[in-house]
Amino acid sequence: MDDKLRQDIASFRYSLISPIVSRQDLRPGETMELIREAASRHYTIPGSCRTQVGERTIQRYLALYREGGLDALMPKPRKYAGRVPREALELAAALKRESPRRAISTIIDILESSGQVERGILKRSTVYDYFTRLGLTRPQQGPREVYRRYQAQHRNERWIGDVCHLTYLDDPENPPRKRKVYLIAWMDDYSRKIVHAQLYPAERMPALEDSLKKAIVTHGIPEQVYVDNGAIYSSAHFAKICGRLAIHLTHSRPYRPQGRGKIERFFLTVQRSFLPELEVVARSEAVDIAKANELFLAWLKNHYNSRRHSATKQAPQTRFDTDDHPIRRADLGELYEAFLLEETRKVDKTGLFSLGGQTYETCPELAGRTVTVRFDPYDASDVRVFFEGKGYGQARPLHEPRRHAGLKPSSGGPKEPTGLNLLTSAPKEGMSYKHLVGGE
Repeated sequence: MDDKLRQDIASFRYSLISPIVSRQDLRPGETMELIREAASRHYTIPGSCRTQVGERTIQRYLALYREGGLDALMPKPRKYAGRVPREALELAAALKRESPRRAISTIIDILESSGQVERGILKRSTVYDYFTRLGLTRPQQGPREVYRRYQAQHRNERWIGDVCHLTYLDDPENPPRKRKVYLIAWMDDYSRKIVHAQLYPAERMPALEDSLKKAIVTHGIPEQVYVDNGAIYSSAHFAKICGRLAIHLTHSRPYRPQGRGKIERFFLTVQRSFLPELEVVARSEAVDIAKANELFLAWLKNHYNSRRHSATKQAPQTRFDTDDHPIRRADLGELYEAFLLEETRKVDKTGLFSLGGQTYETCPELAGRTVTVRFDPYDASDVRVFFEGKGYGQARPLHEPRRHAGLKPSSGGPKEPTGLNLLTSAPKEGMSYKHLVGGE
């Protein structure tokens, strides 16, 4: 901290107590009235992102001023602890220069995990002051608006979901090029546990529903999901999923992202702690999305969900597991049905329709009709056909061209083919959930 900033801080502190020390005729009790009035206001505080000062702090400033004058209000420069090895601080600076986006907490974690320093010796303030002297820190941001904090009362009461445009990774289909990847995450508001998070190559509905489905399979059904107003969260299909599973869907107010501050803080932690380490790994080996997800899940388990959270004072995993609120589990069959995508298709006169670039064959009696198809985007063989609320079984992928004679309706109306029962299959039993736990 330079002398100018220390002087600015002293001047600000004096401005809080000047209405008191400048008067000699204060009546009994008026000093506390002036202190309470000063504590109730919002300020731009030099060198700090806070906007208010507490009553006891103002009383301390008053006592310091009466004892030593204006100089006593200047913050004292910090001194480095003699027991911190200089070599450790220099190594910390080398880690910061190697990846400037590394957070100080991550650097300390690296030094302790590698055995360079004993745990607890290296303090964040010590490293920060050392980095400041070397010009390795960024300037403080200005004061931010204060908002009322909300917290769920038990686990699975509210999940917060969001998407982060994370980074660019190697594209295995086109090695010379890089591909943008997105991190979709779901956070339990009560415990701050990330119930599921995964990197995806595109920000679209199949990725969103895949991530939420995996979170529900492992952690149960939440009472509420809280998301922004992005297209993937505002779709009719996502609303249907929540309706089928009895989940209360809520959106944050437009242009007011503060309600999602907890998960935004998680994304910041990812960018400061995980991403710099991923970039270091990428310098020595090829990293595609599969490798990045493998590294991310290990980081999530060992360096986020298992570490003490600054707000709850507990590890997210521990806080989630020790809460006794019952978890509402989903039947796997019902869960599978709830997440099926739904679209309409026109069946041609030969009983065929197209879906996702694939041709499917359905019952000939549906020729010329507009049907509803429900399907799993990760299983091209499971496409179910409905017409006017009635199910017509699964459509079959057409792998080879076939010749059709066409269907000619008689004067009495459409004629049902005699082999209708052979073309209609019963609903599949024992549905596979390999895509829930094994990815795409």
